[in-house]
Amino acid sequence: ASHAEIRYNDVRVPRSNVLGNEGAAFTIAQERLGPGRIHHCMRWLGICERSLELMCQRAASRDMGTGMLSSKQIVQAWIAESRASINAARLSVLHAAWKIESEGFYAARDEVSMIKFFVANVMTQVVDRAVQVHGALGITSDSVLSYFYSHERGARIYDGPDEVHKMVVARRILRKFGQQ
Repeated sequence: ASHAEIRYNDVRVPRSNVLGNEGAAFTIAQERLGPGRIHHCMRWLGICERSLELMCQRAASRDMGTGMLSSKQIVQAWIAESRASINAARLSVLHAAWKIESEGFYAARDEVSMIKFFVANVMTQVVDRAVQVHGALGITSDSVLSYFYSHERGARIYDGPDEVHKMVVARRILRKFGQQ
């Protein structure tokens, strides 16, 4: 397992060991999670690139008896859609990084939330397509794709579920239109 749960019962922390102001733990955690999210997105882009590479290699080497897998329109569409999505995700991450650097994390909150759910979704789609192109091989331990498929699905949950990030971004956008 990659994560564990720790439960603290009856723990007392001396005042001298408290980090920040009492009651400010959530704010402190959010300040640390934000920059971490952009690092996750960069790692997910790497997983996307590796998955696309494996998808292309499989498509170009698998003879279906009626031609190469790469000659199938749906496989070509998956490759093209994956490339376009990865490029869009990469540019979004670069924009978020630029905004953090030029305006600070607070100003880039929406960008960081958007890349968190956008890149996680792109990654799961690209990995899923790569698994599909590999067929049964894609879900075995003979391919790194099965690891990506099972271990990276959590990307849409940890550091805040995608739905929460979408809700927060939408609320900020709607404030400009007089909505709360």
